[in-house]
Formats: sequence, structure tokens, C-alpha cells
Amino acid sequence: MRKLLLSISGSLCITAALAQKEATVTVDVASPQARVAPTLHGIFFEEISHGGEGGLYAELVQNRGFEESRIPQGVQLKNGWLVPDPKPHWFLNGKPSEWRMPWEIKSDYPNWRMQQTGGSAMTIALTQEKPLNASTPRNLKVTVSRIAPGSRQEVINEGFWGMNAVKGDNYSLQFYARTAADYKGGVTVSLQSKNGRTLAQHTFNSIASDKWKKYTCQLQPTETDPQAELSIAFNSTGTAYLDFVSLFPEKTFKDRKNGMRNDLAQLLADMNPSFLRWPGGCFVEGITIESAPDWKKTIGPQERREATYSPWGYWASNGFGYHEFLQFCEDINADAMYVFNIGIACEMRSGTFYGEEKVPELIDNVLDAIEYAIGPANSTWGRIRAANGHPAPFPLKYLEIGNEQHGPAYAKRYNLFYKAIKEKYPQLELIASMGIGDINRHTLDSMHVVDIADEHAYKAAGWAFSHYDHFDKYKRGAWDVYVGEYATNNGVGAGNMKAALSDAAYIMGMERNGDLVKMSSYAPLLENVNTRHWPVNLINFDASRSFGRISYHLIKLMNEHRADQNFAASATLIKETNPTPLFAGGIGLATWDTQTDYKDIQVIKDGKVLYQSDFSARKEEWQKVVGGWDITDTTISMKQEGPQRLALLRDHQFDTYTLKLKARRNSGYNAFIIPFAVKDSKTMLRAHIGSWVNQNCVFESVTNGFDVADVSTQKRLPAPIKNGQWYDITLEVGREKVDCYLDGKLLMSFEQPQQFLAIAGRDDKNGDIIIKMVNAMPNAMATTLQLNGAGMLGDESQLTTLSAPGETLENSLDEPLKYVPQQTILTGIKNGSQLTLQPFSVNILRLKTKR
Repeated sequence: MRKLLLSISGSLCITAALAQKEATVTVDVASPQARVAPTLHGIFFEEISHGGEGGLYAELVQNRGFEESRIPQGVQLKNGWLVPDPKPHWFLNGKPSEWRMPWEIKSDYPNWRMQQTGGSAMTIALTQEKPLNASTPRNLKVTVSRIAPGSRQEVINEGFWGMNAVKGDNYSLQFYARTAADYKGGVTVSLQSKNGRTLAQHTFNSIASDKWKKYTCQLQPTETDPQAELSIAFNSTGTAYLDFVSLFPEKTFKDRKNGMRNDLAQLLADMNPSFLRWPGGCFVEGITIESAPDWKKTIGPQERREATYSPWGYWASNGFGYHEFLQFCEDINADAMYVFNIGIACEMRSGTFYGEEKVPELIDNVLDAIEYAIGPANSTWGRIRAANGHPAPFPLKYLEIGNEQHGPAYAKRYNLFYKAIKEKYPQLELIASMGIGDINRHTLDSMHVVDIADEHAYKAAGWAFSHYDHFDKYKRGAWDVYVGEYATNNGVGAGNMKAALSDAAYIMGMERNGDLVKMSSYAPLLENVNTRHWPVNLINFDASRSFGRISYHLIKLMNEHRADQNFAASATLIKETNPTPLFAGGIGLATWDTQTDYKDIQVIKDGKVLYQSDFSARKEEWQKVVGGWDITDTTISMKQEGPQRLALLRDHQFDTYTLKLKARRNSGYNAFIIPFAVKDSKTMLRAHIGSWVNQNCVFESVTNGFDVADVSTQKRLPAPIKNGQWYDITLEVGREKVDCYLDGKLLMSFEQPQQFLAIAGRDDKNGDIIIKMVNAMPNAMATTLQLNGAGMLGDESQLTTLSAPGETLENSLDEPLKYVPQQTILTGIKNGSQLTLQPFSVNILRLKTKR
């Protein structure tokens, strides 16, 4: 962090683009509130977006066992789709799910290709002849029928969108090979650039053997290439077979063989997480119950581990298996949280399940997993752990019983697992799933005992401000809350400053309710930028580079400055006598998969008509941004289906006004969308009447042209909008509030929630007072500190600020540290001092106290 020394004699002045606002932050040191759990911030790993396979797990070869064209268990391939076997869904009263997913694999040997030059002749094919072992039954058959002078005949693996070859580093290669009697020579292995330039190579003079043999060597590139590929060139005619080709960097996190990629592991370690949740998420559930992961298939020799099909559409080799998970927890000083399947596949996919008769076997499997992690070295599974190189117990502390299951039927199974585990391992803390969303009585009421309940919270931009009291309202019970998955992932691009501000408000709500919320973990954690399965992920990377989104730096910062004891604190905005209108901008018309007519559009202010539509004379006033709008003499209509159909009124800007129009729904899924506060064709607010398939109404924001987020709570319509009927719509756009009327009756209102928040607490280790302040406004905030009962303060204080000039700005691979915390040393802070906080900023003030 950059450090600056500034003297405070009134205010820390920071230039703002807009007029400065004023606020007071009041901290009552004499009024202690809930304590904050030291376990609050953890991390959650799931195999999604190649976060492990081609990411955290350092293996460079993709499809190393030639198994990735096989069809997952429990499904059939039909016309390019994976279709589950017709078995009952967990929640559909004996009926099978109609879910299916596309099968993207188009090759028998994905990520491998054959290349031949100079008159050579060769073929390759996938075969199951004389398999290496039962876990990897497929292998690659290579037949070379002709070798010309100077020719080259090779198979090439492209890695995970390239292999990062670094000059001077060592890379360990291993593969298994056998040959037919007609193959008499060897192979040359090399790292090479895509244009064929050799970076490193090694020749095995002979691989002739009718039995599988393992071959190893070290490759050391002579130059750096982040897009390198691995080549295996054949030096003889005849037939050879390959299996389990692996290339590993020698430099891994903690220098562990079969270890983690250094930069990504270090980013996780730097978060100082109290725990690591693994392996999911939906990954735990599987697309079918037969394809769900089994920890016993993920330990032992790499070539004998059976791969698991991720619900996100690719195979995970299980190189990063149960043992590696436990080892990684130990390496980053985090407690381990193991999530296991209770015999139910993902409800959002096939939802297939094992019957009650299978549950005792599943319970035994979990007990074996626990024994592997923490059992004595002379126990059955502890002995296997010791043989795998770790005689001492691992730091397993938590187990989560299923993922995102819910309801009485799930609770019945949960009770069986809970009882069996607690009887044998009473020291472990067990976590109950609550489905996708908040903790609910529908699930809790059927559970006998709950230690910790897991709430998942994916929210739109701004939700954390309008629901800042979310956890304040929770009825307390005999259980703690773990927010196992949370993120602001809607309306924030790929994860911008706006997301970080909302995430900050959400975390502050958790901290303030430390008596209830004891643990949390952001999701998803990792994304290879070449394969996105989720809109917003915390850490992004490619083959050679990585960066933490602004929210990564936020969470790290909040954890580094986590108070132990909360104090009563509040943030109060000073009311302006003539506030700037919040909703100034243009107006528009929109639809979403709906055929709609609009007419008689008026904008009125103080009784004066500022705009009146006249399509017969002024059709050109309306810009057709998205979709083929049809303009007649009386109406402007959208007759197409499709998302985000948009037309904007050109060259008109309004601040406070009344917008009136008539609208008619003709067909489709939703109804009417009225944009206002339009900044440009990609940025606006809008009133959506008939959202959620013509059932609800809501105010929404649009950023980047396609990121739509609710800024108010979805509200039920009095009745669905009828086809063919004209409705009168009125928007009363005030300075700080918008009212939406339908046929003269108030339908919904929107007021921007307070976007300046503060909490405070004490660091028990040194007595520091920690004040966390979020300014999500585009204005600088002149902030007066009221410190009641703080006593004598030290001479120096520390202000750490995470900010960006605009809320849509993000870090990137090219500028990974563009927006990171900056630290300033202040002198002279006392009761009544004023700080001017930057727009779009998270600020943490540490005040030293004199004891």
C-alpha cells in the first residue's frame, strides 16, 4: 500500500467531481455491541470455470488421461445433449426431470491434435486396448506408417489455453507408453511455441515394450512463452500407445509435488482465510447421483484417480483431491470444511437420488473421510493418510451436510448424518444447508439439532444498501449463521467498483451482527478468463497472469482490519436544503420478449408540457437503439421478441418531472418497461411493469447495456397485464423519489437508500478503534467524527482507502493492481475532526488509543 503522511487541522481535502456532501459518523465507545467472530472470513473453492483444473491445480496438460470424451455416468448422449436416465427427481413426486445440458466435446481426444510435416504419414485413435488401469481405461493409439527425411510426426497438447513456459524454470514430465512389436524407436518430447519454435526438449531413445512403462524427464525452457504447447514426436514407424501424460512446474506453492499454482495459491493465502470450504457447491451434487464426486477416488497415485464430471461442463482429473485439499488448508493455516453428498444430485439438474437403503453406506463413507483426515495414524484410514505422506492429523474442523438442499425430506437425512457423525466425532462442527437463499423454517423445523446454518446470498447491485438491516431482523436461534456463498453479481459487469461497494455494505452488515453471523465465503472464487460459467468471480487468471477483482482487495482489507468488539455507530447525512435531482437524464421505451405499443407520451413540469410525442410529424425524435421499432402516425411499437429492446428520445434531458404515456401489451412474456434517468444508451434506471413473466413490478438499473439489477424489491402486480388493453402509466420523478402509477393508482415507489454507511469496533490486540466507512456516492463526503468515550487518542492514525474514479471501473489482467487500497498516515485526529472521503470509496480509519 502507498503511504502518505498528512496533518489534520480540520480536514483531509480530496477533490471531487461533484459538489461535496456532508455527514457525521458517531461512535460510542462506551456502548459495546456484538463481538465479531475471528472465523468470519473464509474461502470457498469449487471446480467451476476451470478454477482448479487449469487453474489452482498446477497441472499443465489438459486431458492427461485421454478420458475427457467419455460420457458421464447416469446420462445418455442424444443429438448433442446429455440427457439423464429417466429416474425420479428428488422434488417432482416420482417424475423425472426434463433438464438436459449440451455436450460440447467434438473430438475423441479433446485438447490433443496430430501434426505431421515433410511427407510423413501417421494416424491417431482413441482405444481401450490393454488399459493402463481401470481408472484410465482409454489411451491414445499412434500409428506411424512412413517417415521421410527431415519429417516430423507428433501429437500436441495445447494445455489450458496455453502452457506458461518460463525461461530457466524446471518442468517435470511423465507419461506412460507401450508399443507393438513393429515400433523400434523412441520419442522426443518438447515444449514449443505455437509456431513450432523449440523451447525445451528431451529424447527417449527407446520406448519399445509390450507392457506399460513410465517415462520421466525435466524440461527447462530457454525462453519464456505463456502460450507454449507440449509435443511428443515419434521417431520410428510402427504403433505406440500413450497414457497419462503430465507436465508439472517444479515451482509450486510450498514446493509441493502435485501442488498448487504459485500465484493463485498465494493470492488465496494472502486473504488469511480462517477456513476453506471444498469441493462445492454444485460440484458436490453432480449432474446425476451416479456422477457425484467420491473422495475415495481422489486419493492415492494420480494415474489411478478416476475423474469427476463437473456440473459446469468439463472433467476434473481429481489431481486436486481430498488429500491435496487438506494439505492446502494446512499450508495456508486455514481450517478445513469438507462438503459431502448425502445421496441427492443437483436439484437444478437431474435431481436423481439414492433411496433410503443407501444412506447407511453413505454415512460410513463420510466417517471414513473424517478418519482419513483426523484419525490416528494406526487407524484404517489414518494409516492410508500416513502412507500418503502425512502421519499427523489434518486441520478438519467443519463438515457441511449436502449443498443447497432444503425442506423436510432433506432434514430427515440431515438428522441421520448429524447423529452418526456427532456420536463418533463430537468436536466437529456440522453445517446444515438451507437451499438457495435465506435460512428458512421450512427446513429448520424438521431438524433435531443445528450447529451452523448455511445461507447463500447472490444479490444485485445496491441490494446491500437497501437491505442493510437484513441480518438485524433475523430471529436468533440456537444456531450460528454461515453465509457460505455471497456476491454482488448482477449489474456490476465482471466485478467493478460498484460491486465492491455493495460487497462492503454486506460485509459490514455481517460484522455488525457478529452474535449471529460467524462465517462467510465469497463465491465463485476463481475463473479462467477463457471459460466463464458465472458472471462475477473473485480472482481471474489465464495461463500466466492473475489478478484479484476490487472485491478481492476489499475482502482482504476487511479481514485485515476486522474488529473484535463492535461499538454502537451510525452515519448521518446532513440534509441539503436544495438537493441535486438524483434522477436527471433522458427517457425511453423498452420491452423484453414482449410485443408492446406505446403512445401519447408527455413530459410535464410545473404544469408546463416539456415534451409531447407526435409520431406523424417527428418520428426521427426516437432513436432505435436495440430492435426494429415500428413507428406509425400514432404509436411506437415493438413486434419482435428478444431481450433489451430499447428506443430513446433524442436530445432531451429532464430532472424533476411527470412522465405520462399509454401502453398496450399484445403478446409475449412480460409487459412494459419505461427507462428514465437515462445517461446514455447503456446506463439508465427503468420502471418494469410486468416483470417475472407478467407477475411483478420493480425498479431496475441498467449498466453496460445489458447488466440489469433490481434496485427495489419485486412487488406483486394487483393483476397480470391483459393483452389488447391500453393502460395509463405515470412516473412522478422527484428530486429523491420516483412514484409509478398504473391507471391512476400508485403501483410502486423508489427512493435511493442511504449510500453512506459506517460501523466501528475495537481491535483487542492493540486497543485500536477501527471505523469502517463506505461512501458509494459520486460525491466526496465531508465527514465529521463524533467519538464519544474514546479517551485519549494517539498522535498518528491510519486511513486506508479503496476507491476508483468511477463505479464501473475494474481491475484487469493488463492492469491487475489498478484499484487497490492506499494507506495514509494522519496526525491530529480527535473528536470533531473532519475527513473528506473520496467518491466511490471504502475507508478504514484506525485510531490509536493511549492506555
